[in-house]
Amino acid sequence: MSRHASSGTTEGALVVIFGAIIGLIIAAYLYITPLTGITGSFGAILVIVSSALLILDGVMLLGAVTPGSRGVWLTLGFLGALGTLAAAWFLHAFFLMAAMVVVLVGLVMALARPPYATAAASR
Repeated sequence: MSRHASSGTTEGALVVIFGAIIGLIIAAYLYITPLTGITGSFGAILVIVSSALLILDGVMLLGAVTPGSRGVWLTLGFLGALGTLAAAWFLHAFFLMAAMVVVLVGLVMALARPPYATAAASR
């Protein structure tokens, strides 16, 4: 039984997408719901956009076919997740912070297992 060589990257990218979707839902809820403290704020719009971009990052990570493109999407994902985590901290949006931790875990999962293995290693 052999596992697909890029399963670590695929699993990690799916975790990134899942966490970013949850983050987008939380940010949208905080933006439109009255009395959340950040209703209609620029910071909430910022985390909505950054969560949507993290979803795109996860999708692009799924399709990364070269080590260079994989590195670009991992780097952008880490920067986006850390920036969104900081924004969530400033907004006191603790559930959004938890969603960004999930995204970071997915990025570490994708980083921990190289997607490309030699033919001998994949047997």
